[in-house]
Amino acid sequence: MKNTIRKHNFWGATTLFIFCIGISFCQAQPLSVDVSADKTTLAVNQQLMLTVDLSGEGAQSVQPPQLPDMEEFLSFLGSGGSSQNIQVINGRMSITRSFSYYYLAKKEGQFTIPSLEVLYKGNSYRSKPIQITVAGQAQQPAQSPSQPSPTDQEAASDEELYVRAIVDKRTIYQNEPVVVTFRIYTQVAVASYSITKAPDTAGFWAEEFEMQGQPQTREEVINGRKYIVADLKRTALFPASSGSKEIGPMTLTCDVRQRRSRRSRDIFDSFFDDPFFNPTVKKTISSLPVKLNVLPLPAENRPPSFSGAVGDYNLSASLDKSSVTTNEAITLRIKISGTGNINLLPNPNVAIPPDFEQYEPKVTQSIARSGATISGEKTFEYVLVPRFPGQQRIKPATFSFFNPRKKTYETLSSPQFEVNVAKGREDKIVVGAGLSKEEVRLVGQDIRFIKLSSTDLRQKGKEFYNSYLFAILLALPLLAVAVAFGSVKRQEQLAGNKAYARSRRANRLAQKQLSKARALQNEKTQKEFYAEISGALLGFAANKLDLEAAGIISDELERLLRKRNLDNDLIENYIELIRTCDYQRFAPATTGREEMSLFYQKANQAIIQLEKAL
Repeated sequence: MKNTIRKHNFWGATTLFIFCIGISFCQAQPLSVDVSADKTTLAVNQQLMLTVDLSGEGAQSVQPPQLPDMEEFLSFLGSGGSSQNIQVINGRMSITRSFSYYYLAKKEGQFTIPSLEVLYKGNSYRSKPIQITVAGQAQQPAQSPSQPSPTDQEAASDEELYVRAIVDKRTIYQNEPVVVTFRIYTQVAVASYSITKAPDTAGFWAEEFEMQGQPQTREEVINGRKYIVADLKRTALFPASSGSKEIGPMTLTCDVRQRRSRRSRDIFDSFFDDPFFNPTVKKTISSLPVKLNVLPLPAENRPPSFSGAVGDYNLSASLDKSSVTTNEAITLRIKISGTGNINLLPNPNVAIPPDFEQYEPKVTQSIARSGATISGEKTFEYVLVPRFPGQQRIKPATFSFFNPRKKTYETLSSPQFEVNVAKGREDKIVVGAGLSKEEVRLVGQDIRFIKLSSTDLRQKGKEFYNSYLFAILLALPLLAVAVAFGSVKRQEQLAGNKAYARSRRANRLAQKQLSKARALQNEKTQKEFYAEISGALLGFAANKLDLEAAGIISDELERLLRKRNLDNDLIENYIELIRTCDYQRFAPATTGREEMSLFYQKANQAIIQLEKAL
């Protein structure tokens, strides 16, 4: 009877599995084209955003569709750029590419945005048409008994409320910061706002400026109209490569006070108004994309020691002791300070005498993100241990960078240090006969004990069943049953608790990805190497915290880790490694095999430390 039930269960499960597989194959679409508009009814001179989404297996290989001619009703303002979203659900990866376009309504009437066509592998894929209505004025919400009549209400037009992206310069050098400020202009009372879509800054290293408290407002007159102006967000962007770059639009959702015509229209002393008096309506506004021209760093007069630093810096160095004994540690401190991308400053070039044992430097940094510049300092502490007595000389350390203001390369040098090394009381230098410390070998293993007898002595009367070995063999079956029971319980726990299962497997999966990265330690595969390291770091944290790895960003991960009350240095080191990976994936190949190997070790150690903390 039991065998019959098991057979029925087996064939039932098999049939269900085949049926599900069939459904998944039937549902798979080679390509899907969807077109959407942020509004279908708008007024003349009001902005319209059109979004084209391509999804499916062909999304990455096809070109966006050709836009139809709509100049009769809409004026084309420009492209909002593109974005890509990758999701992995139940082991299946889906890719969606989005393209946005901006138009301005110019004529009243009703018209249709026709189907857009995309060709893929000889087949045609089309979107659905969209009906658009352009009216003489913005449509008012439906009146309810609790709302004022339409004659008492006024809606905010695009001229009364908008947001702009303002950059301090449009032509910059690679890795030179451009400061973009997102500024809101309003002639209506804004109760609150939220950033519903952050600007796309792919290809840039981003440093957010600190915006203290509520945005500070001021008055500006533009084209004869008085506005209340506030800076909502300020970011320094460091382009990782040269060429034409684009900062994507930022989208805000604002709660706007509904105004009555009989009330004073002077709202300049109440930008963030009291919500008690008037109800609010939501209005979505977006900035226009900003084009940048990023120049490559000049090859002329480039110092051999240059490692990609761009900015304006100073260098200082100090040695804590000038007279020591052998095997007594001294510390060489080199500090680089100034304005630029402090996070990615490379190590200075330091020439340590061969008679000193040198350890990996301890690196600390502090960054100021206030005002309109990114500044700070980075300190490198080298612990040096002299092994031989005598007068030693530490040559000047050098640091080269490109100054975009002067458009020249500069090289800074530290002073030269003299160190008097006396012989210590207990000289621990054991390297003799011309051997270096790497060549020291373990000796004495060639002396073997001479076996005096081959006779196997055994106590008289002590039989096998009275021995410890017999007791151990007797207990083995019970031990095997216990291990099997524990294994079954563990598998049940893994199957029933998804978060626990992900946490248990997190390290194993991360090590597997790190192994792939180790095989890519080559200048030609730099981008792939840092992509694997980034995947290991993000994937490990996502598995430990039971998060979806697809779409997680370093800022969000940092916020979640801080909620766990972990050590601040541990969090900052982990996030800095992820951000370095993001930068190196876009940067030109400037890292060598040794730097990759060192970065691999740091990433592996960071994963181990995070696992202990969690």
